[in-house]
Amino acid sequence: MQDGSRTGLRSLVEGILMFVISYVLFNLELFSLFFMVPLLLYAINNGTRKAGLLTAVFMLFIIVTDIFLIEGSMDTRLGFAFLLIDLYIPLSLSAAGIIWLRTRGERRLLGRLWMTLLPSIVLIVPCAAFILSDRALSSAVYTAYGNAFAVMFGPVLGLVAPGVDMKVLTDLILITVMSLLFPVLFCGICATCFIYESALHSRESEWEEAVMRFSFPQDAIWGFIASWALVLLLRFVSAPLPLEIAVMNLAFVWTLFYAIQGFTVVFARVRRHHRTVKSMTVFLALAVIGLLIPGINFIVLIGVPLLGVLETFFDMKKIGVGYEDHS
Repeated sequence: MQDGSRTGLRSLVEGILMFVISYVLFNLELFSLFFMVPLLLYAINNGTRKAGLLTAVFMLFIIVTDIFLIEGSMDTRLGFAFLLIDLYIPLSLSAAGIIWLRTRGERRLLGRLWMTLLPSIVLIVPCAAFILSDRALSSAVYTAYGNAFAVMFGPVLGLVAPGVDMKVLTDLILITVMSLLFPVLFCGICATCFIYESALHSRESEWEEAVMRFSFPQDAIWGFIASWALVLLLRFVSAPLPLEIAVMNLAFVWTLFYAIQGFTVVFARVRRHHRTVKSMTVFLALAVIGLLIPGINFIVLIGVPLLGVLETFFDMKKIGVGYEDHS
């Protein structure tokens, strides 16, 4: 009985600690996409059910605090619209994390990753429908973000490009954000899940070998080719803006799939010369370079997905062992 009490107390303390760390990450803009990492790590010692419960409590806390932050405008449709926008990304990421835990026995990684994106696809439909159904509401949301962009970029643009049309700039920024919404979410999901899996298998010697040998099914390349073919087609064919945005999201998500495969190529080549290097070390190095080092980051952001695409057609790893299908 005493051992059970100690275990329960340890689980509670760990849960509180992970909750606090997640909340800190959530409020740091650079790391907000990774707030689910501590909540998933909690599952390693405490099980998926407790981790799911902790995630639900965390999201309830975020929803309540968000409501209080915009309490003054919650009696209006505009306030509710901003609430939906603010909660979209955290709800999508938390649902993705729970799906990843619940599909632990699924071996086909491609399908598993698409499943983690499903909540964000489903959630965006009612959010967009609510905002776009009322022209006055959508205009108010647009104006609010336009004013925010003017405050953020106006002084700089006034020096660099005097007389710039802020409406055109607002349109460009909003289209860019919407075109990269799912790829950005997918980056957060992939990084979170990889950190969790690396921690989960940290004591297994086969884990690093599995990462090196991983590859997607060869047929997956057709999704990549078709999505970018559609992007090119829409450069020459007139189409509704929502369709263009959806196609751009699809193309970049497929590109990120091959960034995953490209990462395994880089890791295999590094591991070939340095047998003690861990996949997490290479992942963190690429992440830091890709995010923080100008000039070189462009090479990483383009080169890693390209390596993944080339791996479909050529043996880019050359690790000298037979391949095993881990997909």
